Amino acid sequence: MPKNMSIKQRINASFILAAAFLLVLASNRLNQRNFSTVEQSVNSVFEDRLVVQEYIYRLNNLFHKKELALAKNGKNAGSPTQSSDIETILSDFEKTELTIKESKYLVDLKNSYTELQRMEENLSTNKGAGNAELKDKISSRLTRINNNLDELSEVQLYEGRQLTQRSQRSLGMNQLLSTLEIVFLVIIGILFLLIVFHREKPSMKTVEEDS
Repeated sequence: MPKNMSIKQRINASFILAAAFLLVLASNRLNQRNFSTVEQSVNSVFEDRLVVQEYIYRLNNLFHKKELALAKNGKNAGSPTQSSDIETILSDFEKTELTIKESKYLVDLKNSYTELQRMEENLSTNKGAGNAELKDKISSRLTRINNNLDELSEVQLYEGRQLTQRSQRSLGMNQLLSTLEIVFLVIIGILFLLIVFHREKPSMKTVEEDS
């Protein structure tokens, strides 16, 4: 600060500098929080939505193979390899961050799959006339499983859209804060210059003493 500044000017200039410091500090903290939200949203979109969508796609293929096997001869509907792959995918699915609705659909899917396995075991051991009826039940269960997978797929689309919108809001808030920060810093800079270069009028007492 210039040496010829009065004590009042120095105090006012110090308040201005402190205000500028606090403004930058608060803005940086808010920006960090918003960037953290964006980072979490991006990670969640990949780990909990895109990866899960891949699980659903693979499950669709595996259950579709079961449908084809059932339509062909009904004997290969429950192959050990397919069952192992399905159980592995379902286990990995459970480890992701599930919403309430998603968890409900996944539980329904697992219950349907458990019932499907029981029916497939009965079909492999039963050679009587009830096979046709059992195949119809298996087909109905596979249809329900496909509906569960469709519901889970819709959840991924909805949640992915929500995460994207949250990221956009955070980025928009960062842009707004940056703009406001620049405006306030310009105002603070102008006030600081006015305080530094403002010449106070001498008081009447000082004028009388000089005369």
